[in-house]
Amino acid sequence: MTDISAPPADRRSTFDDEAVHDLLRGVAALTGSTLVGDLARAVAKTPRADLSIAFNHKQLGSKLWLREEWIAFNRAPDVRALVVGGWHGALSALLLDDPRAGVAHATSLDIDPGCAPVARELNRRFAEQGRFEAVTADMYDFDYRAQPFDCVINTSCEHIADLRGWLGLLPDGATVVLQSNDYRREPDHIACVDSLEDFEAQAGLAAVFFRGERPTKNYRRFMLIGRR
Repeated sequence: MTDISAPPADRRSTFDDEAVHDLLRGVAALTGSTLVGDLARAVAKTPRADLSIAFNHKQLGSKLWLREEWIAFNRAPDVRALVVGGWHGALSALLLDDPRAGVAHATSLDIDPGCAPVARELNRRFAEQGRFEAVTADMYDFDYRAQPFDCVINTSCEHIADLRGWLGLLPDGATVVLQSNDYRREPDHIACVDSLEDFEAQAGLAAVFFRGERPTKNYRRFMLIGRR
């Protein structure tokens, strides 16, 4: 007699890249989301990339919050955006995919050479339109004055020991979008802040146009939009 409560012997206990790819393609077809289709292709083309972390609900929640506040703030068309610590290019993809954001071109900058190939694959649709570039460089060595960026975005300020020192590398008057948090359990979070007021003091911006915080289960995320 067959025990129908027992799982089939070949049933996967965890998803592999092929299964995730098939699942995402199905979600893309179901929802009509081109961006989900882009993610499905990136999973297939860049196996073993930690896209599951870059696209988990907490990461996406913070990035979608940023996108909505940027849309509410921005009045300029054809914005050229630089995303510092861009990782796998998820934020660039979210901004480029939404015409309300007004982002004509996004550059994703990360020190890890393994990030650029994944970011290019995820944003291949935009790269083919001449709207996306992935750059491998140290954020402290990058020449921020060589290209006319309309805004500089850094969602990882908790990783920066001297935030004002880094901001000092940007041109005077540069528009910036910054995020940090109070999650100190992560060893790499060396510059967390306890409040939105602490974050403002840490950044020392010449002007702040938006300030806000977003609670999550384990921490609070803080965001500033302002001018250096």
